[in-house]
Amino acid sequence: MLITRNHGLVEEVIDALRSRGFKVGYVEYPTYERRSLDIVARRSNEKYIMKVSFEIDCVSSKELAELAALSKIFDAAGIVVSKKTRKKELKDYVVYERYNVPAMTPETLRELVDRGEVYVYAGRGGYYVRINGKKLRKKREEKEMSLGDLAQLLGVSRKAVYEYERKRMNLSFSTALRLIEIFGEDILLPVNIRGRDIRERGELIELQKLKTKFKEIVSQLKELGFLTAVTERTPIDIAARRNDKGKFAITLKETGRSQRDLEAKLEAAEIVSRTLDIRSLIIEDLKNLVRYISEFYG
Repeated sequence: MLITRNHGLVEEVIDALRSRGFKVGYVEYPTYERRSLDIVARRSNEKYIMKVSFEIDCVSSKELAELAALSKIFDAAGIVVSKKTRKKELKDYVVYERYNVPAMTPETLRELVDRGEVYVYAGRGGYYVRINGKKLRKKREEKEMSLGDLAQLLGVSRKAVYEYERKRMNLSFSTALRLIEIFGEDILLPVNIRGRDIRERGELIELQKLKTKFKEIVSQLKELGFLTAVTERTPIDIAARRNDKGKFAITLKETGRSQRDLEAKLEAAEIVSRTLDIRSLIIEDLKNLVRYISEFYG
């Protein structure tokens, strides 16, 4: 039943993206359910890598670590699209978080790609928004309101208003609505969908202990200044980036795989690279990888 719901949700997301002008790729490798990405999409310079799961609790930390790493390296927004947790349905127009990856309903995704922004996020104890503290202070002073005056209107402490203006405190949805009534919507800040903290500049994104066969090549790429990630639950064995020009999706044609499995892997890798406009490298021997990349840079 859950698998059927997942397929239905995948179709809903694909239809929503294609109807809005996105080039969309559906990734069906690995062929079992435990994979780190299901959909890749691009519209001009706007790129997404998505994991789709009807029930968000079914998505593991390992899968989302790989999704986040690929998103960072390929300059895409990594998100989870889901309908519910084990206990309750997710609300529309709210951004949730699963292992530090933004998560949302299909309707929230439509809002995001239509407007470019979503403002409400779920946190401990409720729903919150972020505000531009400098704008809030400027507008308060333009109205010749003291911290105490605004605090009284909002029903909060003077210290709370002080913290709002310095972006040190979560702002509840109800308080945000009162602020909007006083100062207008332009004091709001959208939820940051892309800005997740993954290290840069020639470092390895350590998703797991590296397979022995990848250790040497990853070390060489690091010496060349690449940010790299090795994944196990996507068709991309190594993702690497040094600058905007040098983004590579590297897939190894491993011996020992069935022909059917190998063909599925290579087809899925091509879907990812073609959709996201990433340079794809399909190689039979890792020893040749650095030479290929060096030739690309000339």
